[in-house]
Amino acid sequence: MNKLVTSLVMGACATLLAVAAPVASAQSNWENSTFTVTEPLDVGGFVLPPGTYLIKVVMLQSNRNTIQVTNTEQTKVFANVLCTPHPIREGEVIPSSRYIYYSDSAGRPTALRTWFARDTPNGQDIVYPKRRAMELAAAAKQPVIAIPDEVKEAQYETAPITVVTPELEVKSYEAPAPTIIAEAVPAKKLPKTASHVPLVALLGFVSLGGALGLRTLISRT
Repeated sequence: MNKLVTSLVMGACATLLAVAAPVASAQSNWENSTFTVTEPLDVGGFVLPPGTYLIKVVMLQSNRNTIQVTNTEQTKVFANVLCTPHPIREGEVIPSSRYIYYSDSAGRPTALRTWFARDTPNGQDIVYPKRRAMELAAAAKQPVIAIPDEVKEAQYETAPITVVTPELEVKSYEAPAPTIIAEAVPAKKLPKTASHVPLVALLGFVSLGGALGLRTLISRT
């Protein structure tokens, strides 16, 4: 009988692990894409050689994140750069994955401006070191989000963020207000972001209670 109780408890634990593992995996792998470049690509000041890469979001704060670029096996990191949210604006249609670039500057690699992951309510605008941001702003005639050249990865959460205008003026960065358009992404494809922790905990208590009750019943008989 004791073996029966032990087997039931182990089975309940295995069930809980099976439920929890896919939930954690789905949440951590939500915003990512695999992409191939055929010529050098600048991502936040890191120049990627031609090849196939995995790009994913690493959450930091509400107004800034980081984008990490690795090989497809995620065993080697090629770039870890700061980015800011790019809310979907009216009229934008987000396909499964989209990459927007700055206009080419003479003699320099193409630079990634914004990346939209699949089925997400916003994109990510890439932040560039100030010197590179000035080059891009002048060449593309667009504002470029920037951080001081000397900022290191460990300082991404607190580094001051500015915007370099096409006139090469440096202005304070203001996080855009969310302007999510419901029609931009089909509702049935939106990822589930609600936490499954309460459900997993409830299942744990129910399974444990059932095992203890069965053990008590067996002891009495």
